[in-house]
Amino acid sequence: MTNILLKYLEDRYKYSMPKKEEESQGPVITISRDYGCSANLCANELARLLTKMGDNDQEPWKVISKEILEQAAKELGLTPEKIEFVFNFEKRSAVDEILEALSSKYYKSERKIRNTIREVVRSIGEQGRAIIVGRAGSTILRDIPNSLHIRLIAPLEHRVDVVSRKKEIPHSEAKKLTMEMDKKRTQLRNDFAGKRIHDVDYDLIYNCKTLETLEVAQLIAKAAENRNLI
Repeated sequence: MTNILLKYLEDRYKYSMPKKEEESQGPVITISRDYGCSANLCANELARLLTKMGDNDQEPWKVISKEILEQAAKELGLTPEKIEFVFNFEKRSAVDEILEALSSKYYKSERKIRNTIREVVRSIGEQGRAIIVGRAGSTILRDIPNSLHIRLIAPLEHRVDVVSRKKEIPHSEAKKLTMEMDKKRTQLRNDFAGKRIHDVDYDLIYNCKTLETLEVAQLIAKAAENRNLI
């Protein structure tokens, strides 16, 4: 499935037309989440619902996340491992940049990598019928009119319990991991946005403690319908 989706992205990115009028860009939905919220499960259910609600002759909605890394790496002529530090929430020091430039003929600056990631996300968002999970999608695509930007949240202790169960690690370790990932994800969004991101920068926020995944997907689908995204 991953290979099929990557091929789909490659084709659409390669043959994308010159920039369209703003009104024709999208539709696209982005999902940002606190660590420990089930964004991928929600996105897959949402894609199924939106496809079912649309016309039969339209392309199905796609869930896009790690494929962005793979497509950006392909555009740069690098392996995904060479650029995944961006999504591992790491930053190169000036010394690291110099050493990498001297030691590798395939060197690409961090700015170039981030700009390419931004271009890939932008292209996918403009072409539409995509649900982008994470990857700073909401900050990059905020200005597209036919878009809906979602944030999934839950109380810290609830998310710690979820992480502890899923990863089979002690509660104390899960709490440390959850807090670290929250901090790094926040920094990633802020870096791509060039400013501090707040709750008011999202269209809808859902509490994953009080709402089941299916409920959240159904609510987002209804909101997408109300906004004429389908």
